[in-house]
Amino acid sequence: MRAAKFSLIVALALSCSPVSAVFADLRYETKIIGIGASDLADLVAEVSQLKALEDRLPISEEALRRRAEDDLDRLKDAAASLGYWSAQFAYEIDTGADPAKVTVTAKPGPLYHVASVEVLGVDSRPLSVPLDSVTLPLKPGDPARTAPVIDTETALLAGLGHTGHPFAKAAERRVVVDNDTQTMTVAYTLDPGPAMRFGSAAISGLDRLDPAYVERRIRWRQGASYDNRSVDETRKALVESGLFSTVRITPVADPADPTQARMNVEAVERAHRTIGVGLAYNTSEGAGARLFWENRNLFGNAEYLRLSLAAGQQKNEVAANFRRADFLDSEQDFLALAEIADDTPTAYHSRRVHISTGLERRFDRSLIGGIALGVEKANVVQLAILSSLTASQRTQHYALIGLPLYLKLDNSDDLLDPTRGYRAQVSLVPYQSFSGQNLTFAFGRISASTYQRLDDNDRYIVAASAAVSSIGGASLAELPADKRIYAGGGGSIRAYGYQLAGPLDINNKPIGGKSSLELSLEARIKITDSIGIVPFVDAGSFYGSSLPQLGKRLLYGPGIGFRYYTSFGPIRVDIATPFIRRRGDSPIQFYISLGQAF
Repeated sequence: MRAAKFSLIVALALSCSPVSAVFADLRYETKIIGIGASDLADLVAEVSQLKALEDRLPISEEALRRRAEDDLDRLKDAAASLGYWSAQFAYEIDTGADPAKVTVTAKPGPLYHVASVEVLGVDSRPLSVPLDSVTLPLKPGDPARTAPVIDTETALLAGLGHTGHPFAKAAERRVVVDNDTQTMTVAYTLDPGPAMRFGSAAISGLDRLDPAYVERRIRWRQGASYDNRSVDETRKALVESGLFSTVRITPVADPADPTQARMNVEAVERAHRTIGVGLAYNTSEGAGARLFWENRNLFGNAEYLRLSLAAGQQKNEVAANFRRADFLDSEQDFLALAEIADDTPTAYHSRRVHISTGLERRFDRSLIGGIALGVEKANVVQLAILSSLTASQRTQHYALIGLPLYLKLDNSDDLLDPTRGYRAQVSLVPYQSFSGQNLTFAFGRISASTYQRLDDNDRYIVAASAAVSSIGGASLAELPADKRIYAGGGGSIRAYGYQLAGPLDINNKPIGGKSSLELSLEARIKITDSIGIVPFVDAGSFYGSSLPQLGKRLLYGPGIGFRYYTSFGPIRVDIATPFIRRRGDSPIQFYISLGQAF
């Protein structure tokens, strides 16, 4: 009984004790004052753990104060990195408010500047480094920031590597900040090492691939002065082939000839076979799926074969694509295509067989061109009703020979998610029938897109695209429905359904045209590293004449996109609505796919 009484007294005492409040999580808000909108304000807010951990509540006021104390040195280092070397930070905590208020007061002080930049050799004498007219990131008079100090050392070493010094290295970097003069002096001591020429190349790591494939992608010439840029171009060419999991290129001093650097090229092959599946959906075309198998080294010389099977609500297709690299020349590939398809979009029903072969040539890193010879045979039923055609005339059987020609210019930085640069393409395909209805016509298209970053972190991108298509040589009624020009859908004017951004018949079926105009403008905004939004507007139409009739009404509509950024590219979800809504138009168009719209 006495033990029970004692336990009760202890429980009551603990329940009344303020100790329990000590371990209650403490909600708080952080405010940083003393600096207006600037790079410094952005960086301080980014590195502050007080702000970053606001949702991880401290268990007490003492824990909150420890967090604030830890922040002071972090904020001071951040300010110094931008040139504010005498910046001071202090904090106050008001626990009387709910949530508690943490006020960080910043006194950034003056912005320091670079007084001098000195480059010395290991003998302490001035060292001249050729930089091919490239301005160093750090020069006298610049703000005394820390990042350009590192970048300049990297640029100096690269300059030596470009001019014959494969073993150049940094010996010392001396940075002195003078608080009295509010300046920073920087002195680099570099060891350039011996000047050398490219020696022989030793290739290792290959399994099934012929070493000659690697040799043909070597961008340097044996005996020429060593240049890191040639090494980087070789490495990039090998990586972009998709055949290797690892590519390492290392210069090694050649004991037999001290003036040459032997080049060790280690290229480890990745698995050459892949099986994959893809899914897509949009409101106008419905759901679709694709299964594929590919081999990127079919016979040991980087021959590429892809077999695919597509099934969907509007398209079923079996296709084979073959590419033979280095055909007759290291910058030229042989291409072949065979496909059987059954298409049932809104405009027509087409059953066709298509076979083509051709050549593709790389003129430089950004420009490629191609020519092919193709044969197509199809049965097409036009679903739109034209007063000039009877029901039987809407069914067409054609057999065509085509000669596709194209030039592609790509100066963008990424295939699926470009953030800067531009792209352009010109295509021309003359057609001539060889049986059935006599047809002679030519299809042409010019398209371009540009990408502009608004900041250094790729958070804000403005992207724009435009395309004009045209057909000449046959009347609209003579053209098979699947050879006419259409607009609308996920890769075109997204506010309108697939093929629907143009003239419709009385049943809201697209008639198709002989020309089109398509325009798009997007603002790609990253909210976090993995999530973004994309407000956009698209405009355009297709026309019955061979040139777009600009005096006629454009169809256009706004939309909003959502992006989830992955390691292999952004997953795209777009929702758009037509500004000019006709009787057959859906109020909302919805698209899901991989990669940006353009």
